[in-house]
Order: sequence, then structure tokens, then C-alpha cells
Amino acid sequence: MFKPYGEKARRFILTPPEQDKRITILEGSVRSSKTFAMFPKIVPFLNLYPVAGHRILFGVTKATVYRNILTYLFELVGERNYSYNRQTGELWLMGTRWSVIGAHDEGSEKYIRGLSVGIAVGDELTLMPESFTMMLLNRMSPTGARLYATTNPDSPYHYVKTKIIDNEEWRHHVNVIHFTLDDNPNLDEDYKNFVRKGYKGVYKLRFIDGLWVMAEGAIYADSLDADNEYDDESMPETLRVPQFQAQRCISMDYGTVHPHVYLDCIDDGDTVWFDREYFWDSTKMARQKTDSQYADDLELFMKGQPILGATAYTNPMPAADGALVIVPPECASFKAELSQRGIWHTDADNAVEDGIRMVSNMLARKKLKIHKKNCPNTLRQMQSYAWNPQAAKRGLEEPIKIEDDANDGLRYFVRTQVPTWRIAA
Repeated sequence: MFKPYGEKARRFILTPPEQDKRITILEGSVRSSKTFAMFPKIVPFLNLYPVAGHRILFGVTKATVYRNILTYLFELVGERNYSYNRQTGELWLMGTRWSVIGAHDEGSEKYIRGLSVGIAVGDELTLMPESFTMMLLNRMSPTGARLYATTNPDSPYHYVKTKIIDNEEWRHHVNVIHFTLDDNPNLDEDYKNFVRKGYKGVYKLRFIDGLWVMAEGAIYADSLDADNEYDDESMPETLRVPQFQAQRCISMDYGTVHPHVYLDCIDDGDTVWFDREYFWDSTKMARQKTDSQYADDLELFMKGQPILGATAYTNPMPAADGALVIVPPECASFKAELSQRGIWHTDADNAVEDGIRMVSNMLARKKLKIHKKNCPNTLRQMQSYAWNPQAAKRGLEEPIKIEDDANDGLRYFVRTQVPTWRIAA
């Protein structure tokens, strides 16, 4: 199953665990063989490396650990040499017992509280809550305990950078190995160019150059330009044919004291087209609508009919009746209204940072386009969407919660409906 390794990966794999430092972090570019190098490194821990305590594999969820690590590891050792309970996370691998742990929130540290940990292998360390990681390091008391983890760089204020990598008191205990795309000999130049074009601005600096840099300024400044806009003349004629096989959704953001937004989303399997918007600004209009009134407007919007004070377009697409509506998960009363009317809907995936990265990626590759006449508020808000500098200094990455309504609706569609294989990674 294994292809050739680059020199950095080979040195990491062939170094005996006894010679490794307490903490080894493989950081750097996407697709640079960080996780790939971890599989053969795990093998000595199974029955050759003598260390007391529990052995754990951890990631954001058990599902991501299974997908990113275990499927490849099982292929390596063969089906007779492992058994795994995906519900409990109990793993037996060549005669040794492991625990697979998902650490997606601050409460995850309870899974390791009280344990004595000898070996820990982690995927995407910067996505782990600080409380979990620091508790894990506290539990690694046995002589010879080792932590191995992969990660892409994040903010220079992230705790992994400030409290582990740059911790002067730990500098003799931490080894950081930096990987770039060129450290993976199995990638051809065409693919590397494809991946590089998928990232702009801060995402290029982190996911391609592998640098710990802050997210500053306008979020889409480096990826959004005139090539992401279209009009009736430049739109592919096939999208206007009702029988054309394209996914049609209405993605929304619910408004109370801020605008209520519907976006007509058309996905042809290659490019996502945001063709129309409904934008009801209750502050500007001096009138807040009820759930029932918003649902009335949604039905009109799905029929392609303009709504006074909220939409203005002259050449709408064919009706979107029956389209899936993507609703923020917290909007319980509005979802109840849609259910009562028989309107097909689903909860949006509201992962903010991952959603912004996916949108930025699609914008950079010109796989996301917005109608410049029918979606003026969407374009305006995307151009002004900015990172919160105060949150960044606390190691958090959050957009400023002003004029973000259309951005949220657009992100909900991309994060919820666009498969990850269409995103450069």
C-alpha cells in the first residue's frame, strides 16, 4: 500500500521511539505526507516499544480518526490483526489495546482524566481543544511516554504554537518537523499546481507554505474578484433548462434584528451559481416579519416571484419549487413552520472556520459564482466580510459579526452540500 517516502518522512519513520523526544509534531502543508508518515511509525508501538500506560489515538471525532488513520492502518496490518468497535472506540491492534478518542469540544478532556498515558497519536492537533491537549500532556507520566501529532499551522497565537512549540521550558522535549508539498515525492507538478491555486491569502500561507500567520483584514480579499461574478448573458444556457441535472437549493440565514436572507443556489457538479437573493432588512424597512410571513416570502421566492422591499430581479431562473431549504440549526420555530407547510429542509452545517476555508477555496478556483445584478447585497457583504482582530489575539479566528448574513447563507450551502473531494486539499 505504501509509495516512496521523502527524506523527512523516512528519517521520522526510521528513528526508534527511544530516540524521539517526548512530543513530536509533524506540521506544514496539506498533502505533504504528514499523516502518511505516521502509519509505519505506529507499528513499533504495538508490541516492540516497552512503555507503561494507555495507548490512544485521537482526532476531532472517532469518525475522522477512522477515516484518516485507521482505514490505512488496517490495510497495512491485515484483517486478522485488528478488531475495532466503532461505537466504544476500543481497538485491538496486533495484540495491543488502544483507545480511539474524539476530542471536539472543551468537555472532551473527561475521556482521559485519571488515565496514565504511554503513547498518544493525534490527527490535526490544532483542532483539539486546549483543555484536552494540556490534560493529555499531564497524563503522560510513564517513563518513555511519547506524543506524536500532525497539524496544519494556524494563528501564531494558537495555544499549540505559544504553549507547546514556542515554550522555552519545553524546548528540549519538543521536536517539530516541517513538511511542504515538495516533501511528498508522490505528487506530480500538475497536482501541486492545482492545490496551490486552491488557496489564497492566509490559507495559502498556512496550508501551502506551512506558516503560522494571523488571519487579518477582509476574509475574501485575495480570492474574490470580477471572475466570480456573472450576469444573464454569461450564464451557461443549460442552467436555464428545467430538465438540466443540477442540484437546486435555497440556503438561508434567519433574521431578527439583522437581515433575513434566502439564496437560490444551483450546483452543476463543477461550479456553484448563486443566482438570486431575498434580503429583508427589518431595520431599514422598520418592520420585523413573523415566521409565517417569512415562509410566505420563501414560497414566492421559490416560484421566482419578486417580493416588494426584498428582491428585485427581472430574469429569474425557472421556479425552484421543491428545492431543499438549508436552515440554520438553531431556528426551531421556523423549521416547524416549514414542516407544517411540507417544505423540504435540512439543518445547515455551521462549522465557521472550515466553511470559510471551503468558500475561499472555491472562490480562488472560480468554482463559485454570484449573479452581480440579482445578488447585490451578497456581493457587498462578501467584499466587506472581515476577521475580528481582537479574537485573533486570543488565538481565536472569528469573522466580525456585522453584515455577515449573506455570507452565512452562502457558507451554509457550501459546507452542507458541496462534497469535500471537490475542495483542493
